[in-house]
Amino acid sequence: TEYPSQGIWPSDKNNFAPAVGFAWSPTWLGKDKTTIRGGYQIAYQLPGNTLSWIGSDAGNTPGLVYQPIDRGTGEYRDYSNIPIPLPVTLTPVSPTVFPVTDRSQVLSVFAPDYTTPYVETFTLGITRALTSNLTLDVRYLGDRGMKLHSSMNLNEADFRNNGLLQALSITRAGGDAPMFDQMFKGLNLGSGVVGTDLSGSEALRRNSSFRNFIANGDFASVARALNTTNVGTVQPRGQVVNGGTLRSSGLFPENFIVANPQFSTLNYRNNSDSSNYHSLEAAFTVRPTHGIAYRAAYTWSRSLAVSGGVNLGGTFNGTYRDLLNRNADYTLQSTHRAHDFRSYGTFELPFGPGRLLGANSSGWFARLIEGWDIGTIVNLTSGAPLFVIGGQTIYGLTTLVGGETASRMNGQTVTGIGTPDIVGEFPRDGKVVWPLKQGDAFGNFFSQQYQRVPDPACASVAATLAPFCTLTALADANGKIVLRNAAPGQLGSLGLNPLTGPGMWSFDANLLKTIKIAESKTLTLRVDARNVFNHPIPGDPNLNINSGTFGEINYKTGNRRLQGQIHFQF
Repeated sequence: TEYPSQGIWPSDKNNFAPAVGFAWSPTWLGKDKTTIRGGYQIAYQLPGNTLSWIGSDAGNTPGLVYQPIDRGTGEYRDYSNIPIPLPVTLTPVSPTVFPVTDRSQVLSVFAPDYTTPYVETFTLGITRALTSNLTLDVRYLGDRGMKLHSSMNLNEADFRNNGLLQALSITRAGGDAPMFDQMFKGLNLGSGVVGTDLSGSEALRRNSSFRNFIANGDFASVARALNTTNVGTVQPRGQVVNGGTLRSSGLFPENFIVANPQFSTLNYRNNSDSSNYHSLEAAFTVRPTHGIAYRAAYTWSRSLAVSGGVNLGGTFNGTYRDLLNRNADYTLQSTHRAHDFRSYGTFELPFGPGRLLGANSSGWFARLIEGWDIGTIVNLTSGAPLFVIGGQTIYGLTTLVGGETASRMNGQTVTGIGTPDIVGEFPRDGKVVWPLKQGDAFGNFFSQQYQRVPDPACASVAATLAPFCTLTALADANGKIVLRNAAPGQLGSLGLNPLTGPGMWSFDANLLKTIKIAESKTLTLRVDARNVFNHPIPGDPNLNINSGTFGEINYKTGNRRLQGQIHFQF
């Protein structure tokens, strides 16, 4: 750039990262019987979201002179002959100033006070030797993420603070908003000239690009479209001009809807996110004794963070619902599991000469029954947090991600979603029933105890919009509504990640037979079984209240796997 001494983010050189700990063995609890340990540590993360933002952010910054990219040729390169510095051609790759009429550029910048994110870790535990071969560990482990990476789009379309919310509410109800009479005066949005043939609100209700959004209360999408559309206007050919419709009356400023109208997206990288993790861990260990070794560990934990920097339950990418109220998105992380039990052990079977069974055996029979070992792994984990989907009523929370998008949402493409209002009794967990009835190829998370009914909001929209209002609510068996879509401009009261998904358990085992052929030769036969009981793991249910398959689970994973091995040692 023209400022080579200036970094993408500010320099941060005061990152003190101590790691301290202690251990104490009190004698009054028995010599060497008990050990108390504790510790504190600060660990810093890589800046720029683990460096992943650097390439894209540096590449689209105004003022960029050149962007060197060298992916190599796959051939051997003699680094001793490379000139330093590398020769470059100073050819500008982007203009330094974008007109406000463009509205198609993407810009990402770091906050002037951006600093290196860090995580504090706290530990305190006690280890007690119960006997010479039995040990019990109990500990607390906590993490606190501070000044974590965050990115917010400063160009979110504003419709709550400029009168658009009120004007669109009037339009949705069938009235005529004076704002739209002024905004579209003299324009033809496809059904007549505003001010002569019809009102501005009626023009919006008849326009196919706007009527679905208005009918369903998605005012954020209406605002985004108004910021860029040229409908009803004539623009010069060969130029990138957007927002001609909003600009035509001359009564509304360029930044009426977005703060920086020359850009479509303005990513502001900052440190506004945080996280907390608390856990109580207990472990019981049996050191090898009489052919038995075993360890079992249980964790009770809670993991929370602001959703702008985490994934929500059900493979959703988190963003802020409201940039002015980011703390409202403080929620359980998708990695949260309240309960987790894990155990593994090995057991030498007491068969063979000198053992409990077959103590006096010899010859080939002794070789057959001796040397058998069994190993087991048992895991039980509570379910992951799940996100209930409602219509977009504010800024559009998330976009579906991951390879299972189609199956999770039954083939729907869901972008710009919101959270519903809870108006009745709604459980925070469910029970998987698979199949729901004979012949079904899917299961259900709620045993089909809820039914879809028209959302009450659709009854109050204009008659011309009623066919386009597709919102539905969720009612119990008695017809009482428990979940409905939030009002435009409002956060749904159900909140983020309110449900706990189905838990999972697994049992793996192995069987080992060792045959001693000679003094220095051993043959080992081993069979490993994954998911011994062939227990399926259900997928996440469809939790979109506006979907006809709410509660359905249409895929499951997990199957028994056997693997055999033969080892010959000599």
